[in-house]
Amino acid sequence: MIRSEIKANEREAAQLFVRGVAAARGGQRRLAAVLLSRVVQLDPQHEMGWLWLSGVLDDPKEIAFCLHAALAINPHNERAQRGLAWLKSRQLLRDDDTPLTAPFARAAPAALPVAPAASSPDGEVRKAPMSWQARAAQALRRLIPAPAPSSDHTDSWWVGWRHSRQEMSRARALLWSMPVLLLLLTLALNYALRAAVERNEALIAAELAQRASAAEPQSPPVNGAEAPSPDIPAILEPELAAEREAATLAYLSRLEEPRARLRGAIESYRNATSRPGGSSIVHATSAQRLRDEIEQAYAVIAALDPPETLAEAHALYLQGLELELTALDHMLAFYRGFRAEDANRAALAMADAAQRLGRARQMFDRQQAELSFGGPSPHSPR
Repeated sequence: MIRSEIKANEREAAQLFVRGVAAARGGQRRLAAVLLSRVVQLDPQHEMGWLWLSGVLDDPKEIAFCLHAALAINPHNERAQRGLAWLKSRQLLRDDDTPLTAPFARAAPAALPVAPAASSPDGEVRKAPMSWQARAAQALRRLIPAPAPSSDHTDSWWVGWRHSRQEMSRARALLWSMPVLLLLLTLALNYALRAAVERNEALIAAELAQRASAAEPQSPPVNGAEAPSPDIPAILEPELAAEREAATLAYLSRLEEPRARLRGAIESYRNATSRPGGSSIVHATSAQRLRDEIEQAYAVIAALDPPETLAEAHALYLQGLELELTALDHMLAFYRGFRAEDANRAALAMADAAQRLGRARQMFDRQQAELSFGGPSPHSPR
């Protein structure tokens, strides 16, 4: 049982060590100090844990304690020896300083809380498991010799004042950097969304231009009318073609109203988010309004019954609207937590939605151009 607990502690210490090293390399010294302190508490024989912990601490005595602990594990550790020599050369460490001045060794095992003993059902008294504080102190006392008595137990007042000034400067730098980071993330998301809106507007403009060119009167064919298909009697083909065109025109006419509302909602969102000095609250409100408009348009379009020639375009258009709803959900999540992954997901979903909507518009325009705008067929009853 004891071996399994030791192995579990070593695995947890190894995982925490990797996270602590990553935090130290990323400049998060406080987080690294907490993680690496837990590493050496779980595994006091972790030589690299003591070395990395000495690199993220500020107190010279605590740094010396960690270096002494590493030397107790490996007396030939050159990095620990160079670190102690560096502290002494800068007069940051006196010769009479001992490793037990560090915070990990200040709490003696006698001062730690002792868990009450537990009795087994057969009456045998068993000792309760020791807490992690007691285990860390006991392991450190085995690694490091007892301290020599010293008469100097106080530091001068200016040492504490200097440390407090350093902590305050770090806190001020952190407080000033957070709004800047949030502003940069907001600007990046707005840029991606405005680019997606501009692409959609370009596709809408191309669609309107194609419609205008298709509405122009076309010259009749030089060689006469095209021969009817042999599968359908010549007298019935104009009637069937007229019915198909009527169904297609009816579908496109009903589709135009929700699409016009979507264009207006996109224009309103662009005007609201492109104003200089806009806050994140205004952008989030505009995104929520745009999402509501897209959801209403989706319900209207999904209720339409497309003809066979536009079934694929109908499905692509609905897929594009679903992706836009997903992108707006990620955008609203970004405004709530300002996480970069939400902004990236919103930009990717918006780009995919623009591709699907563009393909659907091309199919709509091609079908609109193929419709005949001439007078009634000579075989029609009216």
